[in-house]
Amino acid sequence: MSAGSSAALTEAMERWNAVVDTIDGDLDALALQLAGVVDTLDGNAALRRALTDPGRSGEDKAALDASVFGAAVSSDVTDLVAGMARTRWSRDTDFSFAVERLGLETLLAHAEKAGVLEKMTHELYDFARLLERERELRIALSGKDASRERRVALLHDVVGDSLLPETVAVIDRTVSSVRYRSIIAALTQVATHASERMGRRTAVVTAAIPLSDQQIERLERALTARYGIPVRANVVVEPSVVGGIRVAIGNELVDDTIATRIGRLRRDVAEN
Repeated sequence: MSAGSSAALTEAMERWNAVVDTIDGDLDALALQLAGVVDTLDGNAALRRALTDPGRSGEDKAALDASVFGAAVSSDVTDLVAGMARTRWSRDTDFSFAVERLGLETLLAHAEKAGVLEKMTHELYDFARLLERERELRIALSGKDASRERRVALLHDVVGDSLLPETVAVIDRTVSSVRYRSIIAALTQVATHASERMGRRTAVVTAAIPLSDQQIERLERALTARYGIPVRANVVVEPSVVGGIRVAIGNELVDDTIATRIGRLRRDVAEN
């Protein structure tokens, strides 16, 4: 997303959060309505272009928004989309991406108000790691040859009552949407947004064996000191790293695994 669209998303997020803060319940219903708006936008390029056309007046685009979505969603959602349509977007696809992001943020706000945001974050990371290990399940949930209904039904068969309803709602959205190329990446990103919402950053730590609570605590203290805000370590066990750890936080990657060192030595030998 370009700088212009990112600024528009930030502005929309601020406005929407102010609305969400005043609502006592039914945030999950609002998130579902926003998901419906996204699906409509994704399936209608002409509508996306019309709502983001800088040559059309804000009033014209607001009227279009009301005519398309007004009967299907709440006034809060209609007003949100109208306000976003009045903003300049670099690409029409950025507009639908932004509405999707706001829908997911609404689910996070719902979990926060329910007091389960931290547990939800853990569950999202854990499910993403499960998909990394279970290739057949990952393919079945992301395969576009299967209908949306079949993918969602499979998801609910797999998780049953083992996850929070708020967690299932996020996974349900990533499975049912046509926009996500990687379910794992999408879930990890939402979990990262959840950590940020709690005033934290999240480090994905890959190790050959599980780390002890003491090791995780020391690592989190070191990362917190480095970044100046609380950092939570999400540990992924991957035997192929052999030893050492790989730490990814944001766009930064520190790879000190034995597998990586061996790879460097092999390259050095080949070059010499």
